[in-house]
Amino acid sequence: MKTKIPPPILALVMIGLIYLSSLFIEPTTFNYQGSLSILVLILGFACLLPSFKLFAKFKTTITPLTPSNTTALVTEGMYRYSRNPMYLGLLLITIASTIWFGTWLGIIINIVFIFLINFLQIIPEEEALLEIFGEEYEEYKKNVRRWI
Repeated sequence: MKTKIPPPILALVMIGLIYLSSLFIEPTTFNYQGSLSILVLILGFACLLPSFKLFAKFKTTITPLTPSNTTALVTEGMYRYSRNPMYLGLLLITIASTIWFGTWLGIIINIVFIFLINFLQIIPEEEALLEIFGEEYEEYKKNVRRWI
């Protein structure tokens, strides 16, 4: 398994970079900026929290560093629409921070976050899940997109 950095830690680092970028580049402001940021934040947690509950329901590992310990392929709830709703939730939270701090550099930081999550986490997880669940996971991949 090639995963090294826990995705929540990576998201926190990105949020820190977004904040720091707002100190060096003049932030952009617009009407309802705070409200929009909070709405996107709520959407992020609406992706994360039910996903945690589903993993608990199926008694499978939630630890992203050990996907080889997975005991069940979760395909219910948000997993009917996204193979990675937890990572989608983290992305929405980083997007919310970009809106909150009003930094254009946050857009680039979010793109970097997507790239890093894809290559450091999702692809190795998919390899492990394919090894564990075989054809069942292959069929799931055909029907459900990676992000949304």
